[in-house]
Amino acid sequence: MAARDHFRAHARRRVDLDAILRGRDGGFSHDARVRDLGLGGACVELTELHAGAVGVEREAVVTLEVMAPMLWDPLLLAGRVAWVRRGGQGRPTRAGVRFEHREPAALYALFQLLGAHVYDA
Repeated sequence: MAARDHFRAHARRRVDLDAILRGRDGGFSHDARVRDLGLGGACVELTELHAGAVGVEREAVVTLEVMAPMLWDPLLLAGRVAWVRRGGQGRPTRAGVRFEHREPAALYALFQLLGAHVYDA
């Protein structure tokens, strides 16, 4: 999709949060950093460069476990991989995750996290 044709229904905020990206079927698990976050999705940077992001493909069903300083437990967000940009030459692999909200409690926790000013941008 051309950049001029791309839009988001929900704004994103720049963040720097620890996370784990897991395949819903248990096929993979990668440590990650959330680089931007919104109600509709997130951009994640996979920190395991040597692994090559095995299993992370477009439309893969995933769970993003976000660790935020204001939450006791990780925030579990279900979704699908919307895009993947493979890393190389010192650049990490990045992926876009499109959320599929099924639980009101998780959506509300995400809303509160986005509204908080306690995380570093």
